[in-house]
Amino acid sequence: MIDKLLNILKDISEIIAENNDCNQALTEIVNLLAKDLDVNVCSIYVHNKQNNTLVLSASFGLKDISNISMNVGEGLTGTSFETRKILNINEPKKHPKFKFFKNSGEKLFKSYLAVPLSVGGVCVGIIVIQRENAEKFDNYTTDMVKSLSTQLGNLILNTQIIKELSEKSTKPKNIVKEGLSLNVRGIPANNGIAKGKAYIFESRNYFKEIYHQTHSDVKKELDIFDKAIKLSIQKTLDLENKALSLISEADASIFNVHLLFLEDKSLINTIKKEISENDHSIEFSIKIAYNEYKKRFKKLKDSSFRDKIMDIKDTLLRLVESTKEIRFGSNNPLLHLTNIVSPRILIAAELLPSDLIRMPIDNIAGIICEKGGITAHVAILAKALDIPALLGVKNITQNVKKYDEVLLDCFTGLAYIRPDKTIKDEFKEMTIGRPLAGNIDLTPAITTDGIRINLRGNVSLVCEIDKLKEYGAEGIGLYRTEFLYMIRDHLPSEQEQINVYSKILQSSGGEPVTLRVLDCGSDKPIPYFSSIKEDNPALGNRGTRLLLSNEDMFITHLRAILRAGVYGNLKLNFPMISSLQELQYIKLILKKVEEQLHEENIEHSENYEIGIMVEVPSVALSLDKFLPHIDFISIGTNDLLQYLYAADRGNDSVSQLSEFFEPFFLKILFDMGHTMKKYPNKSISICGEIASNANAIPFLIGAGIYDLSITLKLIPNIKKTIKLFSVEECENIIKKAIQMQSASEVKQFIEQIVQDKNNKKIQ
Repeated sequence: MIDKLLNILKDISEIIAENNDCNQALTEIVNLLAKDLDVNVCSIYVHNKQNNTLVLSASFGLKDISNISMNVGEGLTGTSFETRKILNINEPKKHPKFKFFKNSGEKLFKSYLAVPLSVGGVCVGIIVIQRENAEKFDNYTTDMVKSLSTQLGNLILNTQIIKELSEKSTKPKNIVKEGLSLNVRGIPANNGIAKGKAYIFESRNYFKEIYHQTHSDVKKELDIFDKAIKLSIQKTLDLENKALSLISEADASIFNVHLLFLEDKSLINTIKKEISENDHSIEFSIKIAYNEYKKRFKKLKDSSFRDKIMDIKDTLLRLVESTKEIRFGSNNPLLHLTNIVSPRILIAAELLPSDLIRMPIDNIAGIICEKGGITAHVAILAKALDIPALLGVKNITQNVKKYDEVLLDCFTGLAYIRPDKTIKDEFKEMTIGRPLAGNIDLTPAITTDGIRINLRGNVSLVCEIDKLKEYGAEGIGLYRTEFLYMIRDHLPSEQEQINVYSKILQSSGGEPVTLRVLDCGSDKPIPYFSSIKEDNPALGNRGTRLLLSNEDMFITHLRAILRAGVYGNLKLNFPMISSLQELQYIKLILKKVEEQLHEENIEHSENYEIGIMVEVPSVALSLDKFLPHIDFISIGTNDLLQYLYAADRGNDSVSQLSEFFEPFFLKILFDMGHTMKKYPNKSISICGEIASNANAIPFLIGAGIYDLSITLKLIPNIKKTIKLFSVEECENIIKKAIQMQSASEVKQFIEQIVQDKNNKKIQ
């Protein structure tokens, strides 16, 4: 099935790429699917929200389809759309909901399958397939159509079809169409939802204005350069101070990197050499140095290094700016977006850390940028400043105009440019930005039968600690220590680590804090530490494996954590454990570290808990072997899924193969929860993405997992779902789901249950 599905998806992608006309694309797609699925009829109906009808937009096998439409809830197709349920029926004409359209030829067909086309919770249409034989469609075909439904839904959502349907029924023909709606995808640097008018930011790239220039006085030029360096250092310190007023010391330290560049003898001497030996002006010499460093960084072929080149550029642009101020006596004004009177979505080709710090942060609702990744300093700043941000969005500045309406959803990694009414209506039901403190339920998350579910926060930066109480988090279920390494260009010292970890622990108010030891490698590279290229990094030297192969660094890391542990309730978590031998070796190193600290008479935590991340099937399937040696487990569902299904979660072409709602995956969670019941003094938690999905919560509770660690902003929503269910209900729900055949069946099952619960609550 997988090979066939991938081939069909490839063919559909080619059809979409070759057709500007969506109706033509849909026609070619239904012809393709009818052949590949071996069916007599394949039809796609599109929802016209303006008059709440379903319009037959393309069909293979039916006759005279030009005027076929129906109300939502009318006929089998309208019923499938209204209930958001798959309908698989034999002898459809005998069904009480069957509706016959004259001259369509539909009476010839004796089997019927309808699958809703949903994207991000919005149903935009229905795909229907039919055959002449009177048998229900098998699970193979049903799952195939379900797997294709998301791409078809995206095609409809990404085009003008819905809008054109509305215009045909409500607007005169002489009205000029507005700009086309556009959906773009990127890398979420900070989760959140935002909306606003677009503000197109033009980066201050002085390099484009610098051409070959020479001078006639070396001494004078070098004197100006020395003054420019001092002025740039002062400007960098000023930026750092402003950052400190907005975010924490650890996060603001990214500007320390800029200071290091300004003090780097190799870089400064390269510029001075151009000035003194080639008589180039300061500005042109700086440009030459930047181009040289850019080439060096590109050769390293590491995304993290490509992100860091932006910091060099930021620093050297500031040096050019300082040179101009000294040379011409002018003071280039800082960035003041004073014409912004309401929150805007900042659109930029490139956004440097100093650009963001200089801006009026309160006026920036969200960020969409062409360049940058999760390790870029601007990504870390966006997270620290709590601004939803989407990076790596290709050609965004070419496709957006000033004042275009933008809806930004950084939970799904999508931005909607000039969104149509369907998308706008969907966003009305979603929380934009951060909820007001007064609207957040701060009471405990308790099920209807009185069982308390602990909701803790996933935290990466020190500045997020202040939001724990605001969102009702009960401590920190996952503090990612890797961000402390990512914001530096060198290994943090023991004292630097203590400074940060102690703040994390002190601020938790006695609640447990789970520090995950450095988890890098694979999709979280730290160039100065894990730069060895591997053919398959996801299965390579990552997580605890990497730490064990760098024992000196590991020991420094553990010393810092244990020393900071005296300031709070420490739980120590080790990632990417795959064997009992690894765990035993870790415990030997921990013992060695404690002995060192005792010998040096250094105060440190001695009553901390030890736990492991369950991310590898070898651990999940033999939990009994590990539990006598640890105090707790934390399930990392993202990695566990990709290893179970051999499907890279970062690869769009195969990511659909690993679903949180797969019955077998739910069975593994259930079995782990059942195993933990034999160890009442040990705890189990989940810190993976599944815990942030409200529809997954009944499964987790039913599996016996009462400790969840999630993104802070999502805690209020997850708490609402918890309060709808009893533990007994959840246990019955997961037991039924485990017996089902596919993820799609499970999703329909739980969506209906949660919807019914919410509707009952409203009533």
